[in-house]
Amino acid sequence: MSELLGVILIFFLIGYVLYKKAKRDVIREQLQRQENIDLISSVTPIFRGTSTERFLILTLLKHGINSKTIFHDLYIFKPDGKTSQIDLVVATSVGIIVFEVKDYSGWIYGKGNQQKWTQVLSYGREKHRFYNPVLQNKSHISQLQRILKEKVPFY
Repeated sequence: MSELLGVILIFFLIGYVLYKKAKRDVIREQLQRQENIDLISSVTPIFRGTSTERFLILTLLKHGINSKTIFHDLYIFKPDGKTSQIDLVVATSVGIIVFEVKDYSGWIYGKGNQQKWTQVLSYGREKHRFYNPVLQNKSHISQLQRILKEKVPFY
């Protein structure tokens, strides 16, 4: 009888310790999440843009990039009156870095100078064409250079 009581007590203690650890991990995760939300919010509203853009912002901030040098979801007027949307721009001491963020799965086919690239899903049963992000980013850089009118290196 006393052995059974001892085994029950050991299981209770192990369960209690595991419960406390799990609770501590949940709290740590929530705090971490709140810290991430606060970091992202220092640059942009938390629900603006895609989750991949927000992840890139968070990564830049965690690697020491100042939040005041990160510009997210910029709209620039082109000479024809239309707008150009730029995902992310970072001003650094070496120049301006322009990001075009994509979050595609499957196989991506395309060359740097091709106008359209192709996303292939479901083992070739599904194909989607999209504008070449390299050319898209090149266009964004030229629009920024036109507006800034200064000789700043762009990447």
